[in-house]
Amino acid sequence: MIRKMIFIGLTILVFISYGLGVGQSFAKTELINFEEVDAYISTMMEELNIPGAALVIVQGDQIVHLKGFGVADADGRQVTPQTPFFTGSTGKSITALAIMQLVEAGKIKLDAPVQTYLPWFRVADVKASEVFTLRQLLNMTSGIPRSIGQEQLSNTDLSDSAIENNVRTLAEIELIAIPGERYEYSNANYVTLGMIIQAVTGQSYETYIQEHIFQPLDMQNSFASKTEAQQAGLAVGYQKWFGIPIASPNLPFARGSLPAGQLILSAEDFGHYLIAQLNEGNYQGVSVLSPEGITKLHHPDVAMPGSADYYAMGWEVQHFQDVEVVRHNGQVPGYTTDMFLVPQKNIAVAMVMNTFSPLLGVRESSIPGNVLRILLGQPTISRTEFVQMRIIYALVMSIPLLHTFAVLIMLRRIRFWRRSTQLPTRMQATRYIALPLIWNITIAYVLLVTLPSAFEANISTVILFQPDVGWVAVVSGAFAIVWGVVGTGIVIVGLYKDRFPMSK
Repeated sequence: MIRKMIFIGLTILVFISYGLGVGQSFAKTELINFEEVDAYISTMMEELNIPGAALVIVQGDQIVHLKGFGVADADGRQVTPQTPFFTGSTGKSITALAIMQLVEAGKIKLDAPVQTYLPWFRVADVKASEVFTLRQLLNMTSGIPRSIGQEQLSNTDLSDSAIENNVRTLAEIELIAIPGERYEYSNANYVTLGMIIQAVTGQSYETYIQEHIFQPLDMQNSFASKTEAQQAGLAVGYQKWFGIPIASPNLPFARGSLPAGQLILSAEDFGHYLIAQLNEGNYQGVSVLSPEGITKLHHPDVAMPGSADYYAMGWEVQHFQDVEVVRHNGQVPGYTTDMFLVPQKNIAVAMVMNTFSPLLGVRESSIPGNVLRILLGQPTISRTEFVQMRIIYALVMSIPLLHTFAVLIMLRRIRFWRRSTQLPTRMQATRYIALPLIWNITIAYVLLVTLPSAFEANISTVILFQPDVGWVAVVSGAFAIVWGVVGTGIVIVGLYKDRFPMSK
């Protein structure tokens, strides 16, 4: 009887184990459809004229799919999973990881004032300068405005003090809110965290990241230096000129913004990094952070206005239908990146592309998210460019035509005056002089001041991210100023010459 019961029990266990094995295998097959993913990416790259891309998909503690698409430069060099790409703001999560490592090492505290580690740290508000905490920097609740972080992306300082120099410029910045009061995304928060890493460790930010994150995670094609990345085959960034991607190998490297979004990774190395994030800080037996530390990094701390999303520490927490997703995207001139962790499904995805357009790049930037939706068995979302962005683009691009039209109208009017026996009255003359001058001053102000302000940047940053719009704005704005003066002078001379006396 006992033997019979043992036999029946073992038989049941065998069937249960077999059933579980089949179930897991089936789930994995259903969850990950590589052919559909690859076909989707290839189709979208052709449709949107994307030069190159690379993808990594992680399940559990393994990379299960890794592929390069398209070209890495104008010579047609093929993108591979080992090709390095600039990864933009996804690097904030790496800076956050480094900070949490120092917390666990007992070298810093999240709720300590920044001045504990940077005694010279200042913003315009002296009192606020004293209460800034590291946690507020990590959560984007310091009150530092977005604009200063954007403007610093055009800073080409490559000196060893570049990060410190950027932090010191904050001494003149007015906060938009009391520290800790509200969320405001700003690169300057993470630049300051990078400076804290340097001050506490006595190492450069680059050296610390290389020794404590890249090396332990075997990220052999990841860099904090553009020069080193180029030697390893860095993918060339492509800027959009009138919708056409143009290879731009000489895009500036903003070393001072390195902790906020200038790190360089390959898709394969992204896989190693995401495995550690998905597996409580562990990659192939090496731990870069405790499970508790990883949980803190991913915790949804602060509501992001205008959405149902939350900001954590270098990560955003969102939902794809009923599935919680921990992600962060990144865009720098010439490059688009996105990465996703789905802990409840035990998968992660990262995708890099070597082009970016802030005005007309919504469809491009939605590709990685749709890749994840395919993996989750959800329908992809078809996005279109924001209407207001299309309007801005069209208006700016039409200004040279408007200028040409205005110049022709003025010259035609002057020619008419010279041939006509009926001269304008003083009121008409005043209108002819004032209206073109006001028009040109307004156009110059809108293009050179209002347009950059609308994107919380300066004109140099606009040129970096959207060169066609930026240069049209600069040239048209300068022309408006020059023609406003010259054209007014021509009208005045034409109207007040003795041979054209004013009628009363």
